[in-house]
Amino acid sequence: MTIHLPKDVERSIEAAVHSGHFASADDAVAAAWRSFQQRKQKQAQPAKKPLTPDELNQQLLADGLITQLPNPAEDIDDDDVPIAIKGEPLSETIIRERR
Repeated sequence: MTIHLPKDVERSIEAAVHSGHFASADDAVAAAWRSFQQRKQKQAQPAKKPLTPDELNQQLLADGLITQLPNPAEDIDDDDVPIAIKGEPLSETIIRERR
């Protein structure tokens, strides 16, 4: 098979071969084609539904990115009491200052 490439692409491939990234121009073109095929396959796959927080935690645990699952009972703080602020609501202050 004979392939005719633009001169800039040909020079770029030759430079990649010369620098040791590829053994030959054939290898470089084959790698580019495989990369194209992989991207095409990924685009053809249906989109996955987003993970729920529990599914995400299970996935992180399975991948070894966390060592244990969070304990929801430890997330409850009885001493987290809202603080009363005098004056206008904080959200109103933020909106006003952004204008």
